[in-house]
Amino acid sequence: MLERIHRSTTLLALAVTACGVGTSDASRGSTVRDSAGIQIVENTQPGWSAANAWRLADAPATTMGAAEGDPDHEFYQVRGAVRLSDGTIVVANGGTHQLRFYGPDGALTSTAGRQGSGPGEFEMLASLEKLADDSLLALDMRHRRLSVFTADGQHVRDVPLQGSSPLLFVTLIGPLGDGTFLASAPNVRMGPDLFNRPLGPTRDSIQLVRVDASGATVDTLGVFPGPRVNVKSVDMGPRTMPMGVPVVFSSMTVTAAAEGVAYVGITDTYEIAAYAPTGEVRRIIRKTHAPRVVTEADKERYQELIRSRAAPTGNAQMRAMMQQMSAVMADAEFAETFPAFGRMLVDAGGNLWVSDSRPSDDEPQHWTVFDSDGRLLGGTTIPAKLVVTEIGADYVLGHQTDELEIQHILLYDLIKPEAASR
Repeated sequence: MLERIHRSTTLLALAVTACGVGTSDASRGSTVRDSAGIQIVENTQPGWSAANAWRLADAPATTMGAAEGDPDHEFYQVRGAVRLSDGTIVVANGGTHQLRFYGPDGALTSTAGRQGSGPGEFEMLASLEKLADDSLLALDMRHRRLSVFTADGQHVRDVPLQGSSPLLFVTLIGPLGDGTFLASAPNVRMGPDLFNRPLGPTRDSIQLVRVDASGATVDTLGVFPGPRVNVKSVDMGPRTMPMGVPVVFSSMTVTAAAEGVAYVGITDTYEIAAYAPTGEVRRIIRKTHAPRVVTEADKERYQELIRSRAAPTGNAQMRAMMQQMSAVMADAEFAETFPAFGRMLVDAGGNLWVSDSRPSDDEPQHWTVFDSDGRLLGGTTIPAKLVVTEIGADYVLGHQTDELEIQHILLYDLIKPEAASR
């Protein structure tokens, strides 16, 4: 079913391009074709002018994070951050296995969770989502369960993920607005096959599934391409085992979820499909894109980053892991071109934000914004190294690691000139 869905998407797109009746709006730089209920939106020019484009304020309105000495503001392994309707910022701090609640003034007001396997406890806090009523949904990857908390941090219930137990890891993408959630998992299963993978180049895949409030898998949206890898025999201490070494800058499948829609983009080309929660393709969004070639300078910059992360910092276990990764990636293969795009997020107004792929985290980020109909609005610049976790109606929230390896939570005002609306 999954591969059939993915193949049918491609065939329908070709059919619509070939024979669909289209409408064009030169002022908006978009053409819409429709066939069999599926829209193809071709975008060539932004709707915004330089004067009315959305932009972030020059400096953050809220900054949290400190070096040693203030445990309330020491962040480590931040796995998510959201802002509630009363201005409270909730941070999923994986290093302490907690959800931390901060008032609008930046002061810590409460915490929820701790390390453990009991109700509302975490062993591997992986992500945090905000639901429509400001309740919170946290994923523990090791326990393979979702934990629900109220807006003030009271634990409500734990939801074991029932339908994907053979899979190694599950990533929560977000709520779909109908009581279900979009999740993904690499299509690699536990058992002997994991340790007997044939050596050589291959391309892994991921499953996208819809999970209900009980943790059961309702249905599967599809099987989609993962990153290209080279399976190599790697010395893991007590044994040698095959490991999939990613092709650096390889294309992959990128996802986002919002009320009533799941966005799926395979980054070989600039094309994003909008699915209904039940699996039907509603819209395909395209944007003119010129592939960027991976240069020798890009490769050296990446290798230097890997070497720097293997430097003797942190605890012994982390140092050993990073040094092993550095050794494995020393002779990694590189893709010929960068992916067509990077991450995707949906803001509070239903607009789709898509980041460009970048050769280095030190460069400012360029994000492209499409409206809920798939039409290109324009572009916005995000500060370098800011990992965006949520985009509200008038703010952008994320976390950033500075040159001293200190993590900060930053909230920027999002400025929207009135003339920017279509």
